[in-house]
Amino acid sequence: MQLEVRHVTRYQYSGPISETHMEVRLQPSEEMGQRLTAFELAVQPESPIREYRDGFGNNVHYFDHLPEHEVVEVTSLSRVETQVSARSGDDGEQPYDFLLFRSPVVEAPGITRLADRHRPRDPESAASVEAALDDLTVAISRDFQYRPLTTTVSTAVDEVLRLGSGVCQDFAHLFIAVARAMGVPARYVSGYVYSGRGGPSIGASHAWAEAWLPGRGWAGYDATHPVRAGENHVRVAVGRDYRDAAPTRGVYVGAARGQLDVRVEVRPL
Repeated sequence: MQLEVRHVTRYQYSGPISETHMEVRLQPSEEMGQRLTAFELAVQPESPIREYRDGFGNNVHYFDHLPEHEVVEVTSLSRVETQVSARSGDDGEQPYDFLLFRSPVVEAPGITRLADRHRPRDPESAASVEAALDDLTVAISRDFQYRPLTTTVSTAVDEVLRLGSGVCQDFAHLFIAVARAMGVPARYVSGYVYSGRGGPSIGASHAWAEAWLPGRGWAGYDATHPVRAGENHVRVAVGRDYRDAAPTRGVYVGAARGQLDVRVEVRPL
């Protein structure tokens, strides 16, 4: 499938600020069966944009703007061909870092109980691990309510368990925590999803998880919908949790408060 993604992030401040330093992870990856055919990035106020590749292989762009300003707007336009190949393949990678816990993906008693409930019969069998993760994906979607504005990007998974609700990043963190508790390496994915209803999908960015299948490599699991990540998913960045793959993050000098507005449009080509 060929998809076009337009992502606009706008920060409106209550007064003048200065010395904005920002980095963004908005350029889709070219891994996991995905090909990037075009990418454009623009920022306002106009500033030189530089880029680098981080330790997880993500494309990172960054910019600085020192004079006073009251608005920062970042616009990306991507064209992507998805599902060029179905799997990442096991190339001998040893993803042990993705077994470690840190907030917000914490090892809590509730996580251990979920892991015991969904643990694969044979952890050395890709088919067994796959089936266990499919069951976990469905269970999260069934047992937790999608409810915006009840959590933040730093909400830990034990709080999500207590609330019984959250949004896509919470469900991704929850999936990752349970998978790691089962001994399955898992990582966070930021990106976009197309609804597949003919017209454009309008909303915000999306999050899901990838787990390491023995002998097969990484496979994506979207507990929000719940489905396997496939041709409707546009993969941008990966990491241990949201902090490693956040679409935008930065700092500025000033006492003004910022209001964030994000608009994402995904449409088929």
